[in-house]
Amino acid sequence: MIKPNRILKAAADVFFPQHLKCHCCNREAVVNEQGICSECEGKLLYVPILPQLYGVDGFSAGLMYNEPVRNALVSFKFNGAVYKKEFFAHYMQVPPEWTADCIVPVPLCASRMKERGYNQSALLAREVSKRCGLPLREELLKRVRETEKQSLMTHDQRLKNLKGAFRASEDCRGLSIILIDDIKTTGATLCECSKELKKRGAARVYALCACCAMEKGSGNE
Repeated sequence: MIKPNRILKAAADVFFPQHLKCHCCNREAVVNEQGICSECEGKLLYVPILPQLYGVDGFSAGLMYNEPVRNALVSFKFNGAVYKKEFFAHYMQVPPEWTADCIVPVPLCASRMKERGYNQSALLAREVSKRCGLPLREELLKRVRETEKQSLMTHDQRLKNLKGAFRASEDCRGLSIILIDDIKTTGATLCECSKELKKRGAARVYALCACCAMEKGSGNE
């Protein structure tokens, strides 16, 4: 359930439309169709071809995690700016060579879900689902254990932190799945989710993120 302050913020947006402000720098400005000013647009970096992740059949992301993207993601992820889901989803293109049956978001810890009132990855997954026409299957992957914040952890520490944190449904057997998350840093979360989905019989697991960061200074959880 979304918290009352989130509802009040949403109501305020009706009278003070957020599209008058840049999604990245949050300044009042003339913005393009994606809701960003020309200055921030010029700083956007698209994700180059990157090495694939172990245990994942394909990985892609929309934007590199530089300053303007970081500003947008922090407000989207932590400060209730859920309207920015459309900005990020715009850049989350499903590669044409991926053949998938459904979309599955990376689930959020219960404590963080309670704190924020929403799962940012699920919001992105719904947008991607609408854009590509694949069904959203949130029930196929659940988070069953609380985990520590991972922003200062190494890849190995993250893997240890995430061990046993997810449980997939037997209903994923034979399915090709596109896993959605907000940001890829070390890739530990995506690898652990893929491992669990394949353990329950998923045929293929692809991973698609809003942005891609280097390991240091990522702000990922």
